[in-house]
Amino acid sequence: MKLDFNLIPDWAYALLAVLLITLAFGAGWTANGWRKDAQIAEINHGHAKAKARAAEENAASLAAANLRGDNIALQLAGWENTLTVFAQEKTHEIERLTVGRRCLDSAAVRVLNQSVSHQPARPIPEATSEPVRTDAAFATDTDVGSWIANAQRSYDTCRGRIDAIARFYSGGTSASE
Repeated sequence: MKLDFNLIPDWAYALLAVLLITLAFGAGWTANGWRKDAQIAEINHGHAKAKARAAEENAASLAAANLRGDNIALQLAGWENTLTVFAQEKTHEIERLTVGRRCLDSAAVRVLNQSVSHQPARPIPEATSEPVRTDAAFATDTDVGSWIANAQRSYDTCRGRIDAIARFYSGGTSASE
């Protein structure tokens, strides 16, 4: 038996050609999609590894900063304890060396007790030339000496804290750095 290809219409060949081209295009498209999916998966894997590495580095950096901060905080606490002991010794010596005699009269104490931040600006009246009342507020030499010692301690405490902050941000951990 002999096949007669003339029985198949021409449009069927055209349809078959279009079908084969479509199948080839679809197969190529699918194969390229698989290849691109593999590339995307590789990129995502690399990104995940980089993200994990950055998280580990950040955690290590944070742990080091916490350790440095803890060391500096311990040094600062030691410094403040030293200041407290020194201030107590100063206070004891001031009380021993002073006699409690009047040092600043009530007008001077009033001026010193005024606070710029809590009261509006107003002229301070002149001190009267009358003798100071015996019940008027005054400061003794002991009061003045104690105030000076307290001011020095406050200053040294503040300076120690600022130095500790500077050491932390400079990366140092000891007071000698």
